[in-house]
Amino acid sequence: MAKKVSKIQQAQLAVVMKDPVLWAKHFLITNNALTKKMGPWEARDYQIEMMRDPSLKKVYRCGRRIGKSETMIVEALHKAFTHKLYRVLFVTPYENQVNLVFMRMKELIGQSPLVKAQLVTFKSSPYTVEFKNGSKILGFTTGAASGSGAASVRGQRADYIFMDELDYMGADDYSTISAIAGERADIGMTASSTPTGKRGTFYEMCTNPKYGYTEHYHPSTDNPGWCQEMEDKFRAEMTPSQYDHEILAIFGTEEAGVFPKDKVDMAWRREWYAYNPLTDTQLRSVAKGDLKEPLMMDWDEYNPAPPNKLRCVGVDWDAHQASSSIIVLDYDIKASIFRVIKRIEVPRSEYTIDNAVNWVIKVNQIYNPAWIFCDRGYGDYQIERLHIYGDQHPSTGLKEKVVGYQFKQTLDIRDPTTGIATKEPMKPFMVNQLVIAFDRGRISLSPFDEVLHKQIIDYTVERISQSGQPVYTSVNEHFVDALGLAYLAFVLNFSKITRQIKLPEYTSRIERVDTTLGVSRAAQALNELNRPHQMASNPWAERANKLKEMRRGEPKEKGQQWIKVPLKPDRPSSYRSVQWGSRSGYGTGGRTMW
Repeated sequence: MAKKVSKIQQAQLAVVMKDPVLWAKHFLITNNALTKKMGPWEARDYQIEMMRDPSLKKVYRCGRRIGKSETMIVEALHKAFTHKLYRVLFVTPYENQVNLVFMRMKELIGQSPLVKAQLVTFKSSPYTVEFKNGSKILGFTTGAASGSGAASVRGQRADYIFMDELDYMGADDYSTISAIAGERADIGMTASSTPTGKRGTFYEMCTNPKYGYTEHYHPSTDNPGWCQEMEDKFRAEMTPSQYDHEILAIFGTEEAGVFPKDKVDMAWRREWYAYNPLTDTQLRSVAKGDLKEPLMMDWDEYNPAPPNKLRCVGVDWDAHQASSSIIVLDYDIKASIFRVIKRIEVPRSEYTIDNAVNWVIKVNQIYNPAWIFCDRGYGDYQIERLHIYGDQHPSTGLKEKVVGYQFKQTLDIRDPTTGIATKEPMKPFMVNQLVIAFDRGRISLSPFDEVLHKQIIDYTVERISQSGQPVYTSVNEHFVDALGLAYLAFVLNFSKITRQIKLPEYTSRIERVDTTLGVSRAAQALNELNRPHQMASNPWAERANKLKEMRRGEPKEKGQQWIKVPLKPDRPSSYRSVQWGSRSGYGTGGRTMW
């Protein structure tokens, strides 16, 4: 028999149910990061302020690890749990983000008996949480890379909308989402993000009162676990601009990535194709007609890719920190563009290195590229294994195709203007060549590959080394490096296609001339051809050559002459004439001024 609840207890329960802070403390159980024990979910001081704000429009401008996403997750659970037939939308730019949100919801619900008892459905395809009171939390992604304007959200009904990492969404995404709130005046909206510095929708929400949002600003330093050691660490690892955005959560100057964002977005929207299986969210959008069905480039061993002699592969190995990354890059002669036709991530496992080698062999079988450029940083063993496999299976061509490069080595690149070979640092040269390709609009990428899109956008210069060379992003950058290696193979081996460097030009044609050079003059001419940089580095040598050329063929009697008079009159045989500028003594020895 259920215990009867007194009026006082009912009143107390009503207060708890109305207040999201108290509700979370009494209904949610979580792991305490400090005590390492399970206990009530308790809000931090600034989270209490954010959660108890009754405004229908709120914006959270916060630094990393401040708990803004956690705050919105708890708010969403509270609203759905305490209201009947209530509908909450949770929207993020990328699918991996909405996946993390619902994973955290699942953890909280699973650890909290009172909430779990009211759960009816928890699905990740589509992202759905449903309670016995008929309320639901639905998760969506705007598909920031596709530029579809949050098509998957269009037409949804909502009582409250949460938007996480809004500064990574496009202006069209926000327009579509905010239109949902236009149905009724009581529909609430909460947006959050760490600033990128972009002067977009998120910036206007925080700074323009006309948008009608109440701002809550909390830098990472508000976190109770913040200490001087953390500050020193982040300042050492980040550029001043990154520290302003990521830690202090101030807009500052817009963080400029290595690759121009507008050109990258143009590359994503150039063609409508996919090379990896579509996610459940993408499949639903296609089924509903929100997205056009893409051209699938899903080739395998039984259905290999159409042959193309202008195809290269880039491989970035990393056995210790991340999965190995492979990019296949095609050149389309008709469209005059480079198209990524496959991205492969070899997951870490007990035999990661051998699996990666097997994958390269498989890729070679399916795509038959002209070149396979690999990072030697963690790949000496892998490259050796591929060369051995190429020896054992000559038809694969792996002995010749596979080439390894250290990102720290230098490349001999011939200057297209002077023709002089110079040594260029490999990694900056590779990245710069890829930047130029994007800037010229010569890259095409699948709009369905959000992982590659985000890595390219987030690719930045972390700092400048003592030698003056840029040090690039070292986290979540492996596919960018693989793409850079694939494109570098084109730059070095198909330079007429990339039109970015000049290679030495050779000839087998022999021309006849009437002029007789003589042995010494011919040797000098060959020497000048072989070492033009030495002549350029010694202007006096060039000046001397011009003077000699001017005087060549001039009769000796017309030139200025010095007469060497011997000291002793009894040696008439020593009289001789010497050319002007000579400092020679008796006989034939001595040195000339030139």
